Amino acid sequence: MPKTILTISGLDPSGGAGIHADVKTAKSIGLYSTSIITALTVQNSCYSKSVYPVDPDIIREQIRVVVEDIDINCVKIGLVPSLDISNAISEEIEEMDVPKVLDPILFAGTGGKLGDLDAYMHLLSYVDVATPNLSEARSLADAGEAEKAEDLALSITKKYGCNVVITGGELGGKDVVCENEKIYTVTTEFSPVNIHGTGCVYSTAVACYLGLGNTLEDAVRKARIFVLESVKKALRPGKCFPVVNP
Repeated sequence: MPKTILTISGLDPSGGAGIHADVKTAKSIGLYSTSIITALTVQNSCYSKSVYPVDPDIIREQIRVVVEDIDINCVKIGLVPSLDISNAISEEIEEMDVPKVLDPILFAGTGGKLGDLDAYMHLLSYVDVATPNLSEARSLADAGEAEKAEDLALSITKKYGCNVVITGGELGGKDVVCENEKIYTVTTEFSPVNIHGTGCVYSTAVACYLGLGNTLEDAVRKARIFVLESVKKALRPGKCFPVVNP
């Protein structure tokens, strides 16, 4: 039986991001996916219109019955649209002794607000790794535009206790990692094209590689390469942004 990931995120009906991207990524890496949907979104390859949260009690029940039945090796959390849902998730994952990765999705790549900042700030204390982009890291650290990625990562780690990977889209392909308050960078080839779903694929890949027993540094390096290859195979199913293809 393959290793198993629990993915907790939103549904993108266009198939480019969210749960679709999580499941495709995990399958490509060799993990079996169990999935909890936190919200139904109204979006396509051109724009994001609205978000409809799922009842927190349903989310709580779903996580509970899945974990009772299936051995989970890692957890990835994506779209969290409310603090109530954040509380439900934290209550159910707190005792799970597996790597947990949080991807704070505040805004859609196609534009429009998605996740809730307070919800993510609550969850930071319950996960092992957070993977914000530079803008999201500034929001989480309550910092201004002048703050460097290294300082932001260290600030979040010191405040919440989780390791931080500030992903490289706004850093020219350089990922800034703060692991146990030690800073290092991971750099690979970089595509400047705006590809829908790369953040979801990256964070899921990090979770999968951690679930397979890799160190954080190795997981980040492998995830960066995985995203690069997925971007090279990107598809354009709609009229606007291309989507990542893990």
